[in-house]
Amino acid sequence: MACLQNLMSELGVDNAPEWFQEISLPNWPMPTQLETVRKYAENTRYADFSEPGVGKTFPAHIHAILMASLGENGVVFTMPPKLLEQFEEEIYDFFPGVQNHLKIGNLNVNAGKKMDRITEWDENGWPDILLLSYDVYRMLNDPAPMKAVGRNLWFTEDGQPYWIAKDEPRYPKATPFTKDGRQVSERGKAKNRWQFKLKRAGYNVLFFDEAHALCGSQSILSRSVKDMSDALGDDIAIYLMTGTPVPTHLEDSYGVISLINPDAYISRHSFERQHCIKESMKVRGKAGKEINIKTIVGYVNEDKVHEALYKNARRVQKRNVMTLPEPRVSQVRVRLSPKHRKLYRQVVNDRFAVLGDTILAPDSQSEMRALALRIISCPDEFDPSLSMDNEVAAACDQWLDSVNPANFKVIIWGYHRKVIEYLGKRYSEWNPAIVYGGGSGSEEINRFKKDPKCRMAVVNWVSGGAGLNLQMAHHMLFYECPTSPKDAKQALARCDRKGQANIVNATFLRVMGTFSDRNFKNLLRNEESNNKVVRDKKDLLHEYLK
Repeated sequence: MACLQNLMSELGVDNAPEWFQEISLPNWPMPTQLETVRKYAENTRYADFSEPGVGKTFPAHIHAILMASLGENGVVFTMPPKLLEQFEEEIYDFFPGVQNHLKIGNLNVNAGKKMDRITEWDENGWPDILLLSYDVYRMLNDPAPMKAVGRNLWFTEDGQPYWIAKDEPRYPKATPFTKDGRQVSERGKAKNRWQFKLKRAGYNVLFFDEAHALCGSQSILSRSVKDMSDALGDDIAIYLMTGTPVPTHLEDSYGVISLINPDAYISRHSFERQHCIKESMKVRGKAGKEINIKTIVGYVNEDKVHEALYKNARRVQKRNVMTLPEPRVSQVRVRLSPKHRKLYRQVVNDRFAVLGDTILAPDSQSEMRALALRIISCPDEFDPSLSMDNEVAAACDQWLDSVNPANFKVIIWGYHRKVIEYLGKRYSEWNPAIVYGGGSGSEEINRFKKDPKCRMAVVNWVSGGAGLNLQMAHHMLFYECPTSPKDAKQALARCDRKGQANIVNATFLRVMGTFSDRNFKNLLRNEESNNKVVRDKKDLLHEYLK
């Protein structure tokens, strides 16, 4: 069997440590994966935009192990929490014994254990390779020098609670402290223990998996990555991995471009001036007052966006490097009952609904869309005489009968938690795994993979639609229609990937005459627009469904 040193020789690396000879390689990288490793080594800012299922993890593992072994680089992998366990298992499977030479730490644990591990690492040294979620990355990369401390977290210098009662300090003239000994100022702030913690711990090689999370360049998360990049200057390497570099709209691509090709545009405003066509439109704001806003209605100069996106990136389509049967994507048209349709139209026209004791009057179009979609999926919340046992559920029943989970494991994709729980109960005979973002997601996915009695998974497409390997199933249904091409394609790719021996069948329930149907049409329109930049030759949803 080949070893890691053999792989280094193939890559032309002559300064790898001797212990690489002790690490066997059960799997040898595909040529496209070897090329990605070379690209990582040649660039300090790079992105692997290959399609889901091509194998982006293996090249990232290889480069991370090499960088961490050289002794001057700490490596961080940031990804959605549900992927961390799978990612850690794979690094041990792909490189048996690597943990005997490199310290690998995972912060995907509860709050108490997280603090214990951080304390232990502060004393004994941080891991060579650190695995964490996006939320924890933000916490450990906070740029603020001072942070507000809640009054319930004030203590005296000897560790007693500072307040005896409201506004009554134990020792009136004593200075308050945090529990770990940081002095609290008169304004209730203390030195931020997390300020650029990753930088101070020596991490300067950053991998971001499912990096479309960074597309919103104005989000707290994206600014956090840019803050660390600015703080480290040239002493940083940033690598992005995502199969959907343009998640929903063309302007989303600016976020990743700014990280891997920061010289392409001066600012987001510059990007929009060059590529986005805007028109004024009237929308109803607060208190029902109409206001004018500028909205993007089209795009120009897509070739330049493509050039900027791929200057430091590459994309491999899975059917160019592996043999996979083409998926079958279909739609089922559903019409609501007259009473359900009447309620839907009334709420949409009046922009008003009552949910229990709460009056809902959405101010924006996005809030209105979310309300309308909830009325489709959960009508009983608005009218107790209506039921979730309706035409949409009946269409799902018919699809399930045609597939028969006794013969094939199936996946049903939804969005609202209530819908996912409802479907779990409705189809309890199939012992379904339920994944909607809770802490048991990994356990439920493993049960779906390994338990022969678990014939179904009911999954939120946000929580389970990216990164997971679910090749044991090849039938799926979208009970609620995703709002972006990214969500739909990522969910489809859970089954349509290496190791899939069957034709993947994906069915969309299309609720006619509703915002759900508009979502479906927008999904196809946005996919076609985005492809002008991504330039995929295959696997376009709009080609399957047109």
